[in-house]
Amino acid sequence: METLLKSLRPNITDLINPSVRKVLEFLVENRGFDYSKEEIAGGSGISRPTLYRIWPMLERNGLLQATRKYGKTQLYKINESSELVKLLIKLEIAAVKEQFKRMER
Repeated sequence: METLLKSLRPNITDLINPSVRKVLEFLVENRGFDYSKEEIAGGSGISRPTLYRIWPMLERNGLLQATRKYGKTQLYKINESSELVKLLIKLEIAAVKEQFKRMER
């Protein structure tokens, strides 16, 4: 049972993985839009094989949301109903506010 529960939650090492961080950062910053996997990889600055390696963890933890198909291509965006994503958005907003404070000094 404990193994099952662990598999349903992101492991902290998954979340601090630089590639995961880059994908989440890209999707949070661009949360009004949906993207193909190729666009997510390019926008995040990671390779497609790396994206495909971390993709199952992102899906398993509900961090992504499939939005629509464009031809044969599935598009995705950040899942704003995820509690973890809500926290990431708050952190992003706080970081931007802090950056503006620093610029005013």
